[in-house]
Amino acid sequence: MCLAHSRWLEVASTDAVQILELSTSTMSTQKSAKDKKWHRFMNLFGSSSSHPPTSKKRQVYNTVNVGLDIVANIAEGSDVLAPLKAACRTTKSILEATEDNQEEWAELTGRVKGYMSTVEEQIALFEAYPPEDVAVNEAFSQPLAHYVKCLEDMHDKVINLKEKRSLNKHAFSKAIIKVKIDAEEILKLNRDIEDRHGQFMVRASSVLITSSLKTQGALGLFTALRVQSVEQNTKFIKAGVEATKANVETVLANVETVLTDADSAAILQLPTVAFVASSVHRACLTGTREAVLQSIWHWASDVTSDKPIFWLCDIAGSGKSTVAMSAAAAWRNEGVLGGQFFFSLTSSEGSTIDKFCSTIARDLVDYMPNLAPHVAGAVKRHPAFMRSSLQEQFRMLVINPLHHLQGRVILVIDALDECKSGSQRRELVEMLSTAVKEVTNLKIFMTSRPDPVIQAVLGSLSIKSKLEDRLHDIHHRDNIDDIATYIHKELKDVLPEAKRLRLVEKANGLFIWASTACRMLSSETTLDLPESIYDRLISVDQTGEIDDVYKLVFERIDPKSHTIMSSMLALLLAAFEPLSTDDLDDIFKNLGLKWSSRALVQNLGSVLSVDPSTHLVQFRHPTLVRIPWTVSLPQLPTTHTLHLDVTKAHGQA
Repeated sequence: MCLAHSRWLEVASTDAVQILELSTSTMSTQKSAKDKKWHRFMNLFGSSSSHPPTSKKRQVYNTVNVGLDIVANIAEGSDVLAPLKAACRTTKSILEATEDNQEEWAELTGRVKGYMSTVEEQIALFEAYPPEDVAVNEAFSQPLAHYVKCLEDMHDKVINLKEKRSLNKHAFSKAIIKVKIDAEEILKLNRDIEDRHGQFMVRASSVLITSSLKTQGALGLFTALRVQSVEQNTKFIKAGVEATKANVETVLANVETVLTDADSAAILQLPTVAFVASSVHRACLTGTREAVLQSIWHWASDVTSDKPIFWLCDIAGSGKSTVAMSAAAAWRNEGVLGGQFFFSLTSSEGSTIDKFCSTIARDLVDYMPNLAPHVAGAVKRHPAFMRSSLQEQFRMLVINPLHHLQGRVILVIDALDECKSGSQRRELVEMLSTAVKEVTNLKIFMTSRPDPVIQAVLGSLSIKSKLEDRLHDIHHRDNIDDIATYIHKELKDVLPEAKRLRLVEKANGLFIWASTACRMLSSETTLDLPESIYDRLISVDQTGEIDDVYKLVFERIDPKSHTIMSSMLALLLAAFEPLSTDDLDDIFKNLGLKWSSRALVQNLGSVLSVDPSTHLVQFRHPTLVRIPWTVSLPQLPTTHTLHLDVTKAHGQA
């Protein structure tokens, strides 16, 4: 199930020889080349002698000379991992040369350590697979060889800089001020290694050994592309289709030639929206929304249906995005998901259609690898595609590539109403309605709140299947049962069953009410007892009113902190892109305010979320963005008004 190792060894050997400027034709030629390198490194240390260097200098040279190991290992043909291991050893040699812990080396050392870790991970992934399943071709060996050469050159530069520094110290050993290496040189080293590592990680995409997700960068994008292609073939075989080894190798060979370097570069030109739906939304809890999901599965699998559009329309907070997440995950596992776009009021990019087409196109490449060359071809033919109209972009990047696909493909578009411009919403829905008529194997699943613009376009169309008000209507018993399942799971160890059932009634079919209440009751940062919070929730006059729950959240904050809270929330609204806790602290510091954003975010955890890796702060639900931001808090000892001055915050953000 792989390319012949001999072919790879031949290609990789040629590349390594070119990089090191050596000839592998005979051992004597290798020896001669090594002698030349001895002279080059002797010159590096300021010696013109042809005698072997001292043991210390030989150690430095041997560290740099790991590139020669590529030729030796490849010539033996015994270790397909030799090039990766050589890259790793060379990286380690750079780290050894920067071990003096000077402040100006910190960034470079950290970057090199990270890259070395990445290469080590790739080695581990290779070693986890049997040799017969490892296929490496020129698309991998060539960029890897260039990468090793870059690492060698960088080591030379590091040694040069250290030698310069050493000479300076020797000449001014009695001086008080120590000579520091030029910061510009270190900055250039940082740029060089970042650029070369990035090129390697993108162009090494023909390796079929990793399962990285696309959010892990360019390597993940293209490696996952290959992996998914192989997985599709594997599933096909497991389904009972008999294929000879020769046929399988032919399929894999075709997969490996899907993307050229130019294709990879073209695909990377497709801009995507930075907003990640999974950072805010979750899939349905197992055992919930089963009736709704069954309706969606039936629509998706019905190849005879004349309704290629499914419109899930319901009120705010009813759980539409959760259903969309579940649908997207299921269709991705099934291999029919073409792309997904989750609109969001909390993101400037995610609330417009500017990057809609390019984001869907990138998803096509990731989810359906066989379409990658067609998407890349469209970008290469139309390099100024971002200046084209929405319709032209969608035709170039999505419709035309889909003509090369025979099986069905489904696009998931969530929260259409959170596209801020009514004209853009109209344009998008009209375009999608036209697209499904032209591409007969295309289906589109979309969600939104009741919206007159969307209704005006889809209302009279016979090609849509609409499910309206199904998620929150209490006349559907399963809605109440689903909320009960959720509340019992979240609050099993917090409240007795009788009180949990009372909360189910109070939620009145609205999932956002239930989820926010559960977060309030299970918060580890509050000093209030769960029973006290429960009493406040039950005391709310109306059922299922999320604004009332938000008021309760704010009431629990110490009145002395209301000024801080309102300022921070206003900044989050004004910034229109997620800010990190560090960003907020910096803003407060610049304003001369001794406030801690982390402490306040923890206390507002029921309405705000913080990404653990990026520390970005986001609103858990758009209903919080849309509420009137002059809120009276009458249950405080003295009536207090919470007002967010967003206009002022614009000047501070």
